[in-house]
Amino acid sequence: MSTQTKTVNKQMLKHIPGFTLVEMAIVMLIIGLILGGLLIPLGTQVENERRKSTRSTLAQAQDALIGFAVINKRLPCPDTSGNGLENGPTCNNVEGELPWITLGISRYDAWGRPFRYRADNAYTTTIPDPPDTSSALQIQERSGTVITAANPSAPVAIIFSCGSNGKPDVENDADGTPNSNTLCSNAGTANATYVQDISVKDQFDDILVWVSRNTLLNQMISAGKWP
Repeated sequence: MSTQTKTVNKQMLKHIPGFTLVEMAIVMLIIGLILGGLLIPLGTQVENERRKSTRSTLAQAQDALIGFAVINKRLPCPDTSGNGLENGPTCNNVEGELPWITLGISRYDAWGRPFRYRADNAYTTTIPDPPDTSSALQIQERSGTVITAANPSAPVAIIFSCGSNGKPDVENDADGTPNSNTLCSNAGTANATYVQDISVKDQFDDILVWVSRNTLLNQMISAGKWP
């Protein structure tokens, strides 16, 4: 290659446009905004899938409780020792973990924390006839609006997940005070009022279901196990 050709090539290279630092900064900013816009919906999607999975497991727990009652003519007591087995024979006004080994179901919600469980006193022994509830368990919205009947037709069992924050939100905390424990424990004397409502970030994310007296008795009657 001649000296003249090399000189021409160098001059051509000098005229090839490139990115300035300002242009590079703008490009990086745009990429960052695009990635940020993608990540936020992805995080929301993951959270929604976890809540969906947890609701599915809670539905299985409801069925398992009914199946247990059909076989044993009573509901199981909560697991208060953490070994997966019900603790009895009496469990008046006690909240604990769902006795997952006793029921043969999953212990954890989609965040890897155990489910909480509470049962009506009159239904953890042989279900009486007439089948009146006695623990005054009640489900309400965060506003205080009651969404279940009172005794003698109150819910007979309550199961809930502590959600993504890993702790019973204040409405579902045993003593009604803020709970900093993220292992879904619920120390204190359990009250009878529980809350189920829509999830509100940084305020309420528990997921709760219950078994009604009529649902349970209908299944037992259909199976010929009650009264």
